Amino acid sequence: PTEASIHTSRSFLFKNAFFEGDEPVALIEFNPDYMHLEPMGLAMIAAWGAWCKRNNKEIEVRNISKRTDYAARMRVFQQIGIEYNRTITEHEEIGRFLPLRNIKTQNDIRAVLADVSALLHLHDNPDSLATVQYCMSELLRNVIEHSGSPDGAFVCAHNYTGRGPHRVTLAVADCGRGISQHLGKVYPDIIGNDLAALRLSMLPGITGAIPGMYGTSDNAGAGLFITRCIAKGTGGYFEIISGKAAYRLRRANTDEQSMLF
Repeated sequence: PTEASIHTSRSFLFKNAFFEGDEPVALIEFNPDYMHLEPMGLAMIAAWGAWCKRNNKEIEVRNISKRTDYAARMRVFQQIGIEYNRTITEHEEIGRFLPLRNIKTQNDIRAVLADVSALLHLHDNPDSLATVQYCMSELLRNVIEHSGSPDGAFVCAHNYTGRGPHRVTLAVADCGRGISQHLGKVYPDIIGNDLAALRLSMLPGITGAIPGMYGTSDNAGAGLFITRCIAKGTGGYFEIISGKAAYRLRRANTDEQSMLF
């Protein structure tokens, strides 16, 4: 999971078989020389770990050491049900990061949005804050309303303020039915075609949703489309993975910097 990031996602996804094989043991192997994990990797571990437990797979973790304390602080082992016997110093999280959290209800979403607001330090910029809250709300609502996952969504975030460019990374993951199965109820031709499903899911007005905190049924179904547009317009990154397909938007305002694979 230390290799999981938007920039390396293609090789990471191709080199791992998350849901294939009949082995009773599922393996997480941390890099013994590198400690950092992106929110993308953290959220994927938590969702995959819940799927393993649901399917009676034992989870084995290799290379636990001082370097995995960050993963423990982000609640990885707690979420996947693995006892972590090392003592860690828990630094204050407010304004710096959002540890892994399991989201199953609208009330859970409201609590996360409040914590993300503290993470962003945008109280003097309400428009920017509302924009990020909207994106996060839509991503989480998509899971609760469409995925069919009994485990809900797993979310985490990190505010990187050290050396290099200032950035905030948000990640949401689930192990539900997948986009092609969900949209296939209305568009049966795309069942099993994950590439076609991803293309369709990012068009406005496709999925539809239950009216919620942001907007009504009049503008429902545009969450992924708007989130991608916001990422593109602000020079940020965006990635969505479902089934055997992924869409990645890199930091650029040109279509040449996006990739569907």
